[in-house]
Amino acid sequence: MMDIQRDVAAKGRQKPAQQAAVPVQQDFLFVDASKSAKSSRQGRRNARSFVMQKARRERPWSTSKHAAKLRKSPESQSASPATVGTPDLSHTPITSTPSPPARLLPGSDYFPVTIVDHFQMVKQEICPECQDGFCQPGQPSCPRCLVLRPSLPVEDPDIGLFDPFGTLPIVVDGKVSELLDHFVSEMAPGTIAVDFRHKSDLMRSDWFGTARSNSGFLHSLLCTAALHLYFVGRGSIDTILYHRAKAIAAINSAISDPDPLLAISDANIGAVFNLLCVEESLLSPHFASEGADEDQPNQREIHLNGLRKMVQLRGGLREIKENRILQAFILWHSTAHAIASFEAPYLSTIDYIGTAGLPHHPPGYRSNISNHLLDYCHTAQVKPSLTSLVESALILIADLNSWFRDPESPLDPLNIQNYSCSLECMLLKWLRDNENLISPLEDALCVALLIFSVRTTEAFQRQSNFHLLHLVASKRLQKALRATSRSEWTFCPDLLLWILAIGTISADGSPECSWFVYQASLACAEFDVLSSQALLGRLHLCGWVSFRLDEAVHRLWERIINLRLEPYADNSCNAVGPLQFQVAEPDFTDWRNVNWVSLSTESHVSEGGPSSHGGEDLYDFGAAYLHQNSYYYMR
Repeated sequence: MMDIQRDVAAKGRQKPAQQAAVPVQQDFLFVDASKSAKSSRQGRRNARSFVMQKARRERPWSTSKHAAKLRKSPESQSASPATVGTPDLSHTPITSTPSPPARLLPGSDYFPVTIVDHFQMVKQEICPECQDGFCQPGQPSCPRCLVLRPSLPVEDPDIGLFDPFGTLPIVVDGKVSELLDHFVSEMAPGTIAVDFRHKSDLMRSDWFGTARSNSGFLHSLLCTAALHLYFVGRGSIDTILYHRAKAIAAINSAISDPDPLLAISDANIGAVFNLLCVEESLLSPHFASEGADEDQPNQREIHLNGLRKMVQLRGGLREIKENRILQAFILWHSTAHAIASFEAPYLSTIDYIGTAGLPHHPPGYRSNISNHLLDYCHTAQVKPSLTSLVESALILIADLNSWFRDPESPLDPLNIQNYSCSLECMLLKWLRDNENLISPLEDALCVALLIFSVRTTEAFQRQSNFHLLHLVASKRLQKALRATSRSEWTFCPDLLLWILAIGTISADGSPECSWFVYQASLACAEFDVLSSQALLGRLHLCGWVSFRLDEAVHRLWERIINLRLEPYADNSCNAVGPLQFQVAEPDFTDWRNVNWVSLSTESHVSEGGPSSHGGEDLYDFGAAYLHQNSYYYMR
């Protein structure tokens, strides 16, 4: 009997050692160790029965009839060897050492890391949603489906993903966690338009890092995320207005603080900037019936004036140098205003733009530019000041080609984006400063450079081929080209092909597109361009960004072929163009009196009002179009 006890005890010690990660409930047989009990037949029978029952449970291959019935019975699944005497893990929390939630790289799935052992795997089931992954114990879906689910309940265990130690300045519940996840996974990666590989981490280190220590900035960030969710059909106006009100209260508190530096801190300026973008988007027709501006009218003007004043108190945009992404956002937004209204930027940024206009290259890097376009500028007697801007554009082209082609490029995408916006501001300034001194050819070249800079650095994920900035610019470009003649382009044919190609790409989808296609067809016939590859070869000589524009050139050539195959096409309305022998006086007068603001209003009305995509790419800033009386069109 004592031998039996030792065997039982040994087996009892071995089992916990094998199942150290899972608590196991043991069944024990209490035996009377007295001499009379040892000789008892009933005592021996009980001990033998206990040992055999335990052996059958541990060995499913037992020849016992009862074991065979258990293998055939559905209930036997719940009495598998690993779960006999073990609490149901689908209802019992794992008691092993917890692992802190881990956040993966941007663009990855976000879910906490959980230690899984052999005994948990026995209880896992196929995910009912994706039919691919496995559900964790106690979860209705696999980790991936839980993360991709549109909304998270307040009690979801992932609410601590972004604030596991409770350090954020606001309480992170399920709704806040959803907004933060949407911001990090959907909005932040595409912030820098040219950074299509998502190499920059400034949104995590600077932008989200600022939110960790300032409630006003964090509420403004959550407000932008709620707005973005609203545009994609997963948010509510109440969430937007709630975080907007919280952000405004925190901003006012910082402004009234005895410490004057708190009012003009990066966090407070960033919060005002976020709210400015929100107010511009709330002017969208999407919110016409929501009454978002009823209680607080003119909020856009209030935030714009406040932002201008705060940046001035800081000493200008150049002084916001510790937070590069905030500095860049204000530059990009100010550039968008300038292009839309054809006025100076709303901030005194020209000193910063003069510095940012110089390309920032790593040591040893040299831009490989072509002199072909510069030679044409000298041939066409383009003013030296504009020729200098052409050279700056060629540096941008070379940097973009290097960045898009080489995954190991040493260039900084934020510097490229800033450089493009600075170039756009300098081109606008040149047009204003030389308004009464330039020729139609110079006007066409400058506008084409402006369009080219915007088109090659705008967002990849735009839902349409154009925005109103391109439409307005293409109208002015058309007026300038109609005021030129064949003699001006005879000695620089590739320059005309380059400008017409840019104009056609810019006008894609607009009424002006047919005019540009017809003129491009005439120019190709005039200068012996017989294929799309031949056209691309001529464009590359002048400076071209293949990664962004080659596909558009192939579409242009298809349109040229289709146009030539139409036997009875009436192109009388397209006849006046740069290859005409003489400029008619009305066309020259029309170009001389061109007005960007009137063109903006005309395009706004002809296109039926603002685009339906107005606020979707909230953090996708750049030189875009902002209608002066409407909302911000993200690039």
